[in-house]
Amino acid sequence: MGFWSEWQAARERRRRVASYLSHVLREPDAEQLRWLSAVASDPASAARELRYARRAVGLIVADRDALDDRTAADVAHLLAPVIASEARQNAKSGRGWNDRWLAYTAALAVRGSVEAPAGRLARVLLEGAGVTAPSPEVVHQATEMIQQYRGALNEALRAAFGDAALPEDVRPSALRT
Repeated sequence: MGFWSEWQAARERRRRVASYLSHVLREPDAEQLRWLSAVASDPASAARELRYARRAVGLIVADRDALDDRTAADVAHLLAPVIASEARQNAKSGRGWNDRWLAYTAALAVRGSVEAPAGRLARVLLEGAGVTAPSPEVVHQATEMIQQYRGALNEALRAAFGDAALPEDVRPSALRT
């Protein structure tokens, strides 16, 4: 591939990543924010945690569901300046994202749990919003919220990068030749 073709391909890839990232960075839904604010009794921490949860789920979707292994790194690369800008405006915000990201990834790393990954992520969301002892109904509602984020971000990922299309008579591993 020549220089011009490589440049065009890189530019197209950045455009696709930016398109996906625009979905990841959307503000929390007003209804979800009202619900979590009522449960957590702190609207500011509820809004912040919903933003963090959407970012975390966006990175997880890019890592697990993308067609190309580079997608998650590209998304994280474009997300980094956003986080750095927030950290410059409020140092607590930058540290908060790092702590919350570690909590979300730790929840996914748990092995042998009977709770589904979305449920574990929901508990992290609730903990970050200040809900220390959530009822099963609250955990269920938060789990549905995480699943909605995952579904919407998965659709956005497919819209930006396309669907996998493999021939039915060829194994995926045979395509690597």
